Amino acid sequence: MLVAAAGLVVGLAVAFHWFGWTSIPGNACGGRFSPCPEGTTPTILLAFLCTFAGVGLVNWRVAELTRARPGKALPAVLVVTGMVLALWPGWLAYAWMRGPVLDRAWDAPVDRPSTVKGVGNWALDSAVVRARTDGLTSYDLADGDEHWSLDAPVRGSACAMSDTVVDGIGVIAFGREDEPCDTVWGVDTTSGRKLWERKIKGGTGFGPPTDGRVAADNGVAVALEDTAVRGFALRAGVPRWKRDLGEGCSPVVASAAAGRTRVVVQCMSGSAFRSLELVSLDTATGTHMRRTALPAESRWETVMVLSARPFALWLKEKDDRGTDAVLAFDDRDRLRGSVKVSGREEDLRMTVDTAQGFDARPALRAAVVGDVLVTAVTKPGEAVPGAVSGYGLGSGRRLWHAGTGGPVTALTRLPGNRLAVLAGGRIGSLDPRTGHLAEGPLIREGTDDVAEAAQLVPGRDGDWLLVNPDGTGVTPPLLRVSR
Repeated sequence: MLVAAAGLVVGLAVAFHWFGWTSIPGNACGGRFSPCPEGTTPTILLAFLCTFAGVGLVNWRVAELTRARPGKALPAVLVVTGMVLALWPGWLAYAWMRGPVLDRAWDAPVDRPSTVKGVGNWALDSAVVRARTDGLTSYDLADGDEHWSLDAPVRGSACAMSDTVVDGIGVIAFGREDEPCDTVWGVDTTSGRKLWERKIKGGTGFGPPTDGRVAADNGVAVALEDTAVRGFALRAGVPRWKRDLGEGCSPVVASAAAGRTRVVVQCMSGSAFRSLELVSLDTATGTHMRRTALPAESRWETVMVLSARPFALWLKEKDDRGTDAVLAFDDRDRLRGSVKVSGREEDLRMTVDTAQGFDARPALRAAVVGDVLVTAVTKPGEAVPGAVSGYGLGSGRRLWHAGTGGPVTALTRLPGNRLAVLAGGRIGSLDPRTGHLAEGPLIREGTDDVAEAAQLVPGRDGDWLLVNPDGTGVTPPLLRVSR
């Protein structure tokens, strides 16, 4: 029995070597932004420990046995028996050190032609609708099968899409090369049927695709024109209202929620900047509710709605000394507080470079939960975020900071006011009130197929879907991982 026990130690060494070395993605890991999978280091250390101990124990016990019972067959059988018996406990020990993992379940076929690019997604209960420059495609969450596809207009490219689907209807806009985003569709996301089409006078100065040019809420599709805001019946596309914004004024982005449409408007006097304002409209009727000046003294460079309720806006001026902050507003559009994008301790990294991400509906690495802005952050001098922080929207102060153990790739809302954070190949669960990040499963197979700007979509029974902007071959359009 002692010989078999010595063989068991050798078997553990073999098991730990196999499980440890094969767990390293791409045969290389280590460092802050390419950490080794959880459990790899202790597994390999145990492998060498069991190797040296096992060899010594086997030599000792076999020598003792052969002195008492000469022969080679019995010691060999006992050693091999011990090694075989060690495989199962070795696997259990490795699985405990490694923690839960996710493996590739399926991935969608690569995009063709190779010139297309993903511009945004609508996540539904049982499907994901992925918008490309050349149209829309719906994929089943369970098996990745294509439900339907809808081609863009001839020579038209998708240039804007609503941030939500309302009553099963999404709004998407198209434009031709070097022309405004001027064709708006209402699409039934269940069947893929185009419900209606309307021509509008698209805004100039926006290189398509861009976010925030169309919205949907309360039975109305909202679209931004060159100098006006239009409302259409969401299901039928019938014109409901039109709100002119005044001489020299053009809408920049819109957000619609809870019966309120908020539009950021820039006003110019010729080529000179005049003002940047927040205009509130009744979504159902287009009735003007109020107009609020924004803290800007130069033209906008970035304007992005981070949350419709409560309303939070990222505003960056072209003036390097101007506003570059997340602005929070109350229900009467009064400024409650602001969070600077660049501070002494860290910089907020809410988006990726526009060339890498979804342009018409960005997959943000930031979310607003209650009165807390949660966002990926970098320390001064760093380019890749390796932590997340929470800021109070009212006070503008940092409430907490949490390291993620690897580069932050994606962040998304979960039921129960929690957030999922994909960082370093592991999906953790974050409490936005305290910053406590509970460790989740590791994506063991498929991390190389996840783009920097991927969108993370929760599936069923602990599964996850990752949607990539570039699905032409470097990464697949969609990748599902499961336990």
